Amino acid sequence: MKYLTTIGDSQFTIDINRDGQVTVDGQVVNIDMQRMLDTTMFSVIINGISHDVRMSEGEGVYLAEVSGEIFEVVVEDERTRRLAGLKGIPGSMTGEAIIKAPMPGVVIAVSVSPGSQVEQGEIVVILESMKMQNEFKAPRSGRVHTVRVAPGDRVEQGAVMLTIT
Repeated sequence: MKYLTTIGDSQFTIDINRDGQVTVDGQVVNIDMQRMLDTTMFSVIINGISHDVRMSEGEGVYLAEVSGEIFEVVVEDERTRRLAGLKGIPGSMTGEAIIKAPMPGVVIAVSVSPGSQVEQGEIVVILESMKMQNEFKAPRSGRVHTVRVAPGDRVEQGAVMLTIT
């Protein structure tokens, strides 16, 4: 099955061929992925190079942490993408965008408050986890609806930090 995957401003077409092999934008890539004991950590070997990846699922987006950097990954299969095209503009987000903590940590900064207007990509929360600061950006432009954290708050994995409408 083919998937359209978006990471930041880049889009990739991924076709899962068979176990251990996928095609990314027309190029065959050998992949071995094993879930580690921690249910959010994966050992991924891509063309012989090993990567540790922590994955968590947010609202309509996956959060992947690789080498301390967090990436928002949107994955749509062909059928879902076609159906979305029938409903409106492809890639447009409607409804409430929810920003959740992908891992436990301490909130370092919150740069918005309820009612604030934000632009897509604007940093809204900084969370420290495992001695690393992670910036969370608005997934789309909109108005901040709720802010559920403040600097100094400890949050658990999956905790809702803020919502954007």
